Amino acid sequence: MIKPTEALNSINTIDFESSDISFASPSEIALDLHATARSAAEGRIFWEDNKLIMLGKLGVACKYLFVHFSPEIKDSFQRASIGYFNNGQVSSTGLRQIVSAMRTAAKKKPLHIIDSQWVSQALPSFTFRQLKEPIRNFLEYWKDGYPSIVTDDALNLLAQARAASSISSNVESDDPDKSWLTDHEYEDLLQATWAHYDFSGCTQPTLIRLLSLQYARRPSQLASLKFGDLKSGSDKELVEHHENEIHFPAAKECFVSVEFRGGRFEAHPIAKHLWDLLKIQRQQIKTLFEHSLGLSLSEDDISQLPIFTTEERIFKANVTLREKLGLDPRQNLADELFHSPPFRIGRVIGFHYNMLIHDGRKKPRSPYTAPPAVPLSLRTGRPIAVKATRLRHTRVRQLARMGVPRPILSFWLGHNDDDALKSYYNDPAERAREIDQFLAPGLAPIAQAFHGRIIATDAEATHPDDSMKRLELAKNGQLLYMGKCGKFTFCSTTSVPVPCYRCRVFEPLVDAPHEEVLEALIYRQAQELAVIKPGSMRNLLNPIDLSADIRAVERCIALCKAKREQM
Repeated sequence: MIKPTEALNSINTIDFESSDISFASPSEIALDLHATARSAAEGRIFWEDNKLIMLGKLGVACKYLFVHFSPEIKDSFQRASIGYFNNGQVSSTGLRQIVSAMRTAAKKKPLHIIDSQWVSQALPSFTFRQLKEPIRNFLEYWKDGYPSIVTDDALNLLAQARAASSISSNVESDDPDKSWLTDHEYEDLLQATWAHYDFSGCTQPTLIRLLSLQYARRPSQLASLKFGDLKSGSDKELVEHHENEIHFPAAKECFVSVEFRGGRFEAHPIAKHLWDLLKIQRQQIKTLFEHSLGLSLSEDDISQLPIFTTEERIFKANVTLREKLGLDPRQNLADELFHSPPFRIGRVIGFHYNMLIHDGRKKPRSPYTAPPAVPLSLRTGRPIAVKATRLRHTRVRQLARMGVPRPILSFWLGHNDDDALKSYYNDPAERAREIDQFLAPGLAPIAQAFHGRIIATDAEATHPDDSMKRLELAKNGQLLYMGKCGKFTFCSTTSVPVPCYRCRVFEPLVDAPHEEVLEALIYRQAQELAVIKPGSMRNLLNPIDLSADIRAVERCIALCKAKREQM
């Protein structure tokens, strides 16, 4: 028997170099090192105790929903919700809304069993009533697998309950904090966006706001953008029109098999100033990914990258892909987890958040983390209320007022029909402006004519004994008495009495020499129309049009003549 020490010595004396045994390199023997790691989560939506987890998105804490559920019922609900989603019967957003609405209802009325009494107490909630059909469909699915928790009476009540009352469209609202922006407010937001870019050089938040102001796209569409959606050359769809294009992923599209970027794309020409900013953003995102993941990216790789993301988002996506899903991030650059979520894009559009590329992971924090100051509204005196939906309403109404036909505007918005555009073309303010513009030439003489009250003596004046209200015309060294001023407060007019003939509180004397004023006005107007001569009275820099004053004095003379004939 060989002793252990002797065996060890014999091994030490083996000449491995002369042996037939060949050894593998370290890289070749690194075999399946993650075989004993924790199992990856099944899918991107799952439950962790009382919380619905949606990787890369907001989850829902359901403590109040499950507080009176037995472990068996709780488990059946969680299995049913995941199965309902996996079967393609609801989107992740729809599932979050259903669970959240039931959670809120259970918080107000503890849930033991879903019967007609519980449903009747949940329906007063506007959100619950608004989602009553999706909730009913889910409860039917749950009841098929666990019949005892949902009663038939509850399902019947949900089916028969009145739908939620429709909310009035903010498109037609007269609320200055909700309706479409005025041209002045829109321009102020645009100037504030560019001014912040000039000050900070922050490309990402500037691009998000400019794209929203330009194209009126939803936050979910901007969040889903990839650099592969920027088209030029032979990749364009609108080949004959513009040099470059941007293709927005559709939103709210039904019957798509893939929730993320699964629908059609909306092609739009893009202006050079936005294209140049996108090229800067492309280089910054490329550098960020290469630094964060430690790899060199090809052109095909770059086309898969999100246009809008942050260093923190990439870091979290990297961890989630590896530890939760068991995927190699470098082989999954197109994954949705790398994209910033729509709610953050919406906060950037609303000037609540700047979303810098390195914000959150780089210390010290950037001095440009704060968003630009929101301009004040002239209508309210408060900062303009900015939301993506409001910018969408504003941009569409702008295009409608420019005369864009309804079918073209519907296509521009990505709508399947133009029924949704009726409210944008229902524009009383614009019709009033057009009518005013049409009638202005005919109404101007009336509006500018004499509207005062003719008096025969001072006793008929509003201020008969007030000498300060006396109006006189200086001519040939004399002051000709023309009438009285009926204004109760101080009048700032100094060149009396000419402007007074167009004032509604002027009270001219019936027998005053108004013809003298008319002759002076006609002479002065003739000087303005005459050929330029040395020493003439013509004002070259600011020509004077006295036609309105002449019409007012002529009308006053005619009314005075008629009054004298009646006296």
